[in-house]
Amino acid sequence: MSSKNYPSAETLGTELVAWIAERFASHGVARDHFAVTLHLHAGEGGPVAASFSYRGDVPFYPCSVVKIFYMVALQQAYEDGRLIETPELSRAMHDMIKWSSNMATNYIIDHLSRTTGDLELSAVEMERWVEARENVNLYFHSLGLKELAGINVSQKLMDDERYGREKIYVQRGGNNHNRLSSDAAAVILARIMSGTMISAERSRIMREALYRPNTKEFRDTPNAQLLAFLGESMPEGARIWSKAGWTGWTGDALASYRRHDALHAVLPGGEAFTLVVFTQGKWPSESLIMLPEIAAKTVALVSG
Repeated sequence: MSSKNYPSAETLGTELVAWIAERFASHGVARDHFAVTLHLHAGEGGPVAASFSYRGDVPFYPCSVVKIFYMVALQQAYEDGRLIETPELSRAMHDMIKWSSNMATNYIIDHLSRTTGDLELSAVEMERWVEARENVNLYFHSLGLKELAGINVSQKLMDDERYGREKIYVQRGGNNHNRLSSDAAAVILARIMSGTMISAERSRIMREALYRPNTKEFRDTPNAQLLAFLGESMPEGARIWSKAGWTGWTGDALASYRRHDALHAVLPGGEAFTLVVFTQGKWPSESLIMLPEIAAKTVALVSG
């Protein structure tokens, strides 16, 4: 697929955003309750040929979409020789991406930072601990990608409230939660899919982790991250790579009521695209239809 075979990404994206705003207005979804980034690729495995972004630079609490970044950081650590791949680390990466395990994610963060969490520390020890946990941020900022400016990927993933040093760290500066934009998630996912994230071989490994079988059996599997997300609406014969994220009420208003997805798809006609949608608010978080309907509209626009 090349960009000359369909309307420009700007045309497609503008129509998509207008449709989203109209379709979900009756549910109280305002235009500042969502962000969309769309990359059209020059064929399967090809580079980005054209892009569209709506509020794509706005930071959101990213939920489990951030796990893509921890996967990249882990693969870079292997590439640099800072970590040696073990069966437990391999199992953790698989479970972090395929089933969105928070425990697996936090195990990987401990390895990347050489820290553990929870118990309070002295002021001096806490500063050393924070510096170690910031290593993943430093790595992504070193890539020099404008889409990654201002991101934070240093926090663990919790199922409810934080305690001890994790609580102190997440409140640092008032709000030190993980934050990503849809542009940031899209640029990393697109690079993985085009084979340019770290290396062709590391990208291949990450693509395999992100792949989601487009079958009823897999869709119905708990934590498959297709039903109620973008992948639900991919047509028969489409191939899907994705990582979703969701929170209801967590006890922390700064990290509650989000539903996101970062998806790459190759349609039966060969059209390839990366789509990232971030949403916030109680209704979008609880909605089982919003992301699937956005995906269906995107497929219609891209393939039409």
